[in-house]
Amino acid sequence: MRGTLSRRTALGAALALPGCALRPAWSNAWEGAPPVSLPGTRQIDIAAGGHTHRIMLAVPPGLPPEQGWPVLYLLDGNLSFPPIAQLMRNRFARGPGVPVQGAVVVGMGYAEDGEKRVLDLDARAYDYTPPAPGRGQREGGADAFLQFLLGSVRPLVESAVRVDRTRQTLFGHSYGGLCALHALFTRPDGFQNYVAASPSVWWCNGFIAQEQTRFLADRRADAPAVRLLVSLGEREAEPPADPARAAIARERRNPERLRALLDGLRAAPGLDLRFTTFPGADHGSAMLPAAQQALALAVGERA
Repeated sequence: MRGTLSRRTALGAALALPGCALRPAWSNAWEGAPPVSLPGTRQIDIAAGGHTHRIMLAVPPGLPPEQGWPVLYLLDGNLSFPPIAQLMRNRFARGPGVPVQGAVVVGMGYAEDGEKRVLDLDARAYDYTPPAPGRGQREGGADAFLQFLLGSVRPLVESAVRVDRTRQTLFGHSYGGLCALHALFTRPDGFQNYVAASPSVWWCNGFIAQEQTRFLADRRADAPAVRLLVSLGEREAEPPADPARAAIARERRNPERLRALLDGLRAAPGLDLRFTTFPGADHGSAMLPAAQQALALAVGERA
């Protein structure tokens, strides 16, 4: 036992010493190595609405079906696109002899450096929030953003890939989930599937409920069928341990507002409404399983 401890101590000391034999070998091996890239993907940057948007595109390998590929649009693409694009491609890893369903994946992100590279809080706070009265110039740009997506990005995708215009899915998480609900309530014919993951329905004192009311009032009995998948992390309904965060959660009342929103939508004509929770997930960790469900919904599997 003493000899074992001595060897461990010596190894630990060697690893901790600057300039030891192991550390330069590790450093030199990685120096100048290329960054990780995702196969089968491309990205372009487009300036619009005061931001430089990074549009990421992943196309399934192989020939598209006769009717074209379904398309999944992901908000917060800097976060959501890499894992979902890879999961889509993984579906084809068993070879051409195994039939699978695929989808074009489009990430809507931002071309930023530094801390904003992954999540541009300022840009998404503007692009993903509805035009509520009195919100100033830093919020309320969702209409312009959706017009950019539908009027500019979608034609770019359709010019590059054969797509099925009758199988279009929009996914958003948190503020992005709020944007997905806004898109459904104001543009119900823009997509066939809407996925609102942990949507921030608390925003602006629950303003999205007003848009829901207008949506229900305008919804006709013969309205085209549309799907809405709403999800929540199981732990999001629990009060945070931190007193300051708990106070914010009590003020926002997001789970209660969300339940009221869902109750009001259950009788909407032509609306296939689904709700699910993810065990053990909090607000942040609920994003990935929700995006996986969005991919399943996009390709036609039961999410």
